[in-house]
Amino acid sequence: MNRNELYVESSKHGKGVKILPELCAYTPREVYELLERNERIHSWFSIIENQYIPPNSKKILLLYPCSTVKPFWESRAYKALFNTLSKLSHRDLIHLVTVSEPFGVIPEEFYGMKGDGYNWKDEWYDVPGLFEWWVRKHKLPYEEEFLEQSINILAKNVAKYLEKTKSHYKAKIAFVRTYSSSLKLKKDHTHRRIIEKASALSGVKVKLLPPKRLIARIVKKHGRFAWDMYGIAHPEAQEYLRYYLKKTIEQVINHE
Repeated sequence: MNRNELYVESSKHGKGVKILPELCAYTPREVYELLERNERIHSWFSIIENQYIPPNSKKILLLYPCSTVKPFWESRAYKALFNTLSKLSHRDLIHLVTVSEPFGVIPEEFYGMKGDGYNWKDEWYDVPGLFEWWVRKHKLPYEEEFLEQSINILAKNVAKYLEKTKSHYKAKIAFVRTYSSSLKLKKDHTHRRIIEKASALSGVKVKLLPPKRLIARIVKKHGRFAWDMYGIAHPEAQEYLRYYLKKTIEQVINHE
C-alpha cells in the first residue's frame, strides 16, 4: 500500500473527527521522525511538562492506553472503562490520563476540548507504526532501533509527568495490555514498556495491571481470541479493574 492508501485507512478511524495526514506514522522510523520534528507534539509536551497541574481533587492516577478509534471515548475500550468508572463511589478521586503515541500523556480534562497546544475536539492522529503486527501486515519496514528510540522519547515525557506529580497522587495505576494471549512480554507492547521505562526514569512506582494470572484465566475460559480481540475491554478485565479501584479508593479515603 502507498501512503495515500494508508491514509484512507487511517481516516476511517476518525468518528466525526479529522485524522490529520501530517500526524500519521506507519513505521517505527516515521514515528521517531514525527516525535523529533512535529511542532504540535513538541508544544503539547511543553504544556504538560511546564504548565499543566492536575486537579486538586484527583488522588488516584489511572493510566490507560490510547485507542485506534479517535476520539478515544468512541472506542470499545473507553466505553467499557467509562462504564466501569460509573459504578464506583468517589469516581471524582480518579484521574484518568491517556498514554498516547505520539503525544505522551493526555489528561481527561482535555477530552473533547479546544485549547492551547492542541485541538482535542476535532483534530486527531493515527500512529500504528510501532506495532510489529500492523507494520508486517502492510509489508512495511520494521526497524527496531527506531521502535526503541521512540519508546525512549515517550518514556521521558511520561517520566517527567510522573516526577512532577509524584506527591499529588496517593496511588498510581496503569491498566494496559501487559502480556500477550500466550502470556509473553512483547517488544511492541508499547504502553507497558513506556510506563515501565518512565517509572524507572522518574523513580515513581506505578502498579501495572492486569496481572498475568487474570489474562491466563480469560484465555483458559474464553480462548486466546478473547484477549487478542478485547484486551483490557474484556468484561472480566474491567471487573478486575473495578474491584481494584474500589479497594484503592477505600485505602485513600481511610488514610486522608
